[in-house]
Amino acid sequence: MKKISLFTILLVCLTASAQEPEEKLVIEKGQLSLSGAAALNFRSYEIGAMNDQREVNTTGVQIAPHLGYLVKDNLQIGLGLRYAHNKNENAFLSPTTNNIIYSTSNSIGATPYIRFYKGIGKQLSLYVQGEMGYDRIWTNTDDPIDSGNESKGYNMFLGIRPGITYFIGNKWALESSIGALGYSYYETEYEDGRSTKLDSFNLNLDASNIFLGLTYYF
Repeated sequence: MKKISLFTILLVCLTASAQEPEEKLVIEKGQLSLSGAAALNFRSYEIGAMNDQREVNTTGVQIAPHLGYLVKDNLQIGLGLRYAHNKNENAFLSPTTNNIIYSTSNSIGATPYIRFYKGIGKQLSLYVQGEMGYDRIWTNTDDPIDSGNESKGYNMFLGIRPGITYFIGNKWALESSIGALGYSYYETEYEDGRSTKLDSFNLNLDASNIFLGLTYYF
């Protein structure tokens, strides 16, 4: 709800700026931008019928700083870093079996990017960002039935993201990245020799892929 509310505010700012006959925002060459995001997630849900249920509980934390540099007016290159830690509890419940599987995963990643801004008002700019992301993932699973419980893998993404930048002062800006269009590849190797490979090309603009943050330009 918070994401949707903040995004609504940005849309209102966009509409107001588009109606005002002002000079257009230019983010000047030589500026640096610094932003960061931190998220703490809790999720709990149930799957299945009454006699064959699966209860899932998930907790996670993610930290993601970004640093950018304007190589020319309205053109930025930058690097984003990520760290994530997640814990999952899967309880399989039936009249004959109660089995609980615990898993823990850690990941680190980096995303170099290039971003082009297009000012549409005195304080407002649209942008398109091209990026290539890479994440390394380690997972450990405590399963009393199955063996081969450790795995490692990686995820790659190559694509573009549209977004909005709205300055709320001389140096501070609210920024929203709105979904993504691109190619993803995921590969996992297990200690027992098994492996999983997945790839996809997707356009995703739904509300769950809206990211909001506060950025400092200097």
